[in-house]
Amino acid sequence: MHSPEIPEYLLNKHYNDRYFDVIDAFEEAKYIFIQGNNLIPRLSVMDSDQRVISIGETGFGAGRTLAALIDELNKSDLLDVKVNYNSVELHPLEARQMREILNQVKGCSPQIVNAILEHYSKIDITKSGWHSFSLLERFGSIDVNLWIGEALEMVQSLKYPLDAWFLDGHGPKQNPQMWRTELLSAIGRKTASGGTAATFTVAGQVRRDLTDAGFLVTRCSGIGAKKTVLQAKLIKNPGII
Repeated sequence: MHSPEIPEYLLNKHYNDRYFDVIDAFEEAKYIFIQGNNLIPRLSVMDSDQRVISIGETGFGAGRTLAALIDELNKSDLLDVKVNYNSVELHPLEARQMREILNQVKGCSPQIVNAILEHYSKIDITKSGWHSFSLLERFGSIDVNLWIGEALEMVQSLKYPLDAWFLDGHGPKQNPQMWRTELLSAIGRKTASGGTAATFTVAGQVRRDLTDAGFLVTRCSGIGAKKTVLQAKLIKNPGII
């Protein structure tokens, strides 16, 4: 039985865990993943005709972090940005479930939610593999590539290394497969030189595996109920798989 404190619409029954806490979900995503990967400053120093960044995410869920990224970029002074966003979901939600969750998230723009769901609702979530759609926003464009299936398969199918990783999904205790050594090692091999990763978990094994994958890992101050989080920068790339 799941905890009665978790609303039914927020519960991922596959892991008996909530997708996130809706109270601070938007700001949490921005702090942990967007600021944790230093995305806005990194894009700001690029020439306007070269503002391209590739992002990987382990755990698409309800699309909370995608929505937060779009919102943060729209609120920046950046223009002509091109984002390549690669995510994965083993247990995809139906569009109506995503809307139910995102509508409860404080600060989550209805316009952004509608734009994402307009395209997501056309995806056949019963079909494994890549599904893609594109969004035009004030900051530029974002190409969303969503892999329906297992995270390691997604990482191995990437054609090029990525600049930043949002290491999300449920925690190591609830979903150990998402944090296994083999996957984090593969992520290291599919990260561009000087690329980064950020995550909410500070589990010792995750820190050790990211270090072994070539990252310099730093424990940082957290947000809300998360007292500490991790930020990592690739200092040695073992090669592309």
